[in-house]
Amino acid sequence: MKGVRRIVVSLVVTGFAMTGTSVPQAAAATGIFLYYEFDGGLGIVNPDDDWCYRLGFTVRHLDNDTNRSVLVFPNDDCLGLPAATMRPFTRQDSPGLVSVLFRRGTSPRCVTVKDADSSPGSTSPDEGDRHCNG
Repeated sequence: MKGVRRIVVSLVVTGFAMTGTSVPQAAAATGIFLYYEFDGGLGIVNPDDDWCYRLGFTVRHLDNDTNRSVLVFPNDDCLGLPAATMRPFTRQDSPGLVSVLFRRGTSPRCVTVKDADSSPGSTSPDEGDRHCNG
């Protein structure tokens, strides 16, 4: 009986180990996304996925120091086609009005718009407006 118990325990442990290593874990972007205006820089720490961050009208430079690609839009609501895609750990100039989107969700068209200075990590439904590109 001890032999059977050892085999069952061994199979269960092996199954958990295989499941833990073969299933990807869902995680938001990690790192900081920095944007610079005339009077200094601001950052978004560990940005949420599928949220459109409004950065403002005077953004001059962007630093993507996260582990996720980000879509850069030439408007304040992430509508339409992105002007650029920034790969992780890249920098680029960006004059004028900008919003950014970190993509992970299954819907390529729907995002929630929130101001970049909203509380990080908060997913309260009253903190943003949900919209979908047509």
